[in-house]
Amino acid sequence: MAEILLPGFCDLGCAFGEPGSEQAETIRSGLAAAARGGWSVVAMEPFTDPPIDTDAQIQLVRHLAEESPCRLVPLAAATRERGALSEMALLREAGAGAVSLGDVLPGSAAFLRSVLEYAAQNDLTVFLHPCDPTLAAEGMVHEGPVAERLGLRGIPSLAEEIGLGTVLPLVRRTGARVHLSRLSTAQGVSMVRESRLEGLPVTADVSFRHLLQDESILEGFPSEWKLFPPLRSETDKRALWQGLLDGTLDAICSLHRPVPTEAKLAEFDVSPYGAIGLETCFSALRTAQPDIPPGQWILWLSTGPRRVLGLAPAVADREGTWWDMEATWTPGASNLASRSRNCPELGQTLLSVPTRLRRNGVDKPLPDPIRT
Repeated sequence: MAEILLPGFCDLGCAFGEPGSEQAETIRSGLAAAARGGWSVVAMEPFTDPPIDTDAQIQLVRHLAEESPCRLVPLAAATRERGALSEMALLREAGAGAVSLGDVLPGSAAFLRSVLEYAAQNDLTVFLHPCDPTLAAEGMVHEGPVAERLGLRGIPSLAEEIGLGTVLPLVRRTGARVHLSRLSTAQGVSMVRESRLEGLPVTADVSFRHLLQDESILEGFPSEWKLFPPLRSETDKRALWQGLLDGTLDAICSLHRPVPTEAKLAEFDVSPYGAIGLETCFSALRTAQPDIPPGQWILWLSTGPRRVLGLAPAVADREGTWWDMEATWTPGASNLASRSRNCPELGQTLLSVPTRLRRNGVDKPLPDPIRT
């Protein structure tokens, strides 16, 4: 056994079903899954039903997370119904870690500017995926040769480039802190690299599955690999790795999106986007890249994302996970804590197994799956 104690990971891109879609994932089951994947802090996205856009909703989800083995940092929706701005001062006081605009940008650059200005006034970071909504509309996969062969409408890399072309000048003008979630393209990495050299207050992350696979895996229409943003080209994948290695990208996220089995097994064009990833993220990455040293994983999965949220680095002796780095395991229905099973790694042999947690300096067993 080759056990090591790694600091608790911090996820910047997790969606749970609760409130509104508890059959896919509750907060308790999601945080149990997170702990079993080595995470000790999870930033929860706000687009539930109803959305997390008031101080009361922030307090509710924090209450639901009490006594869980992971700390929940709720993100709040930056906007409310009919395009009104959320009450960001109240959200911050209630414990929101940041505000989020979700998967696509608002249709109006003027409105986006208002969001950034208001967030800056309230000392809140804005999380967003820099995607132009008109270019992404009705797309299902990366616009490229695979989309053409499959006869599916594509989402061009240009959607991210134009999105960044809108966001970055507004960051320059407003001084707002912006976290760019789930970058997926080589051009996006290049634009973020230039903006950071300029000194703009931007950070960025990438989904672990965009580091593992490219669009070619979609041959045969595997719905478990239908993600947003879509898996892109091999060139994009290499650029994302380079962005991590040179510090352009701050973090790797799980892109945990639970979907009920009956919905995910629908035909590819109507199957919802998303895959669960909290429990398999680190093991899948190590399986693909076993020679990357632990210090790099700590930077990308713990130190970097905590810095984005304004949190101090984790000290492994106080808050971490023990890993048997040479052991293997196979994800399946009996050993996953998530309520959903939309996991591309089901049935695969993965390297590195978590064995126990460390919380407040004390070793504890991994949490059992929560089925109720």
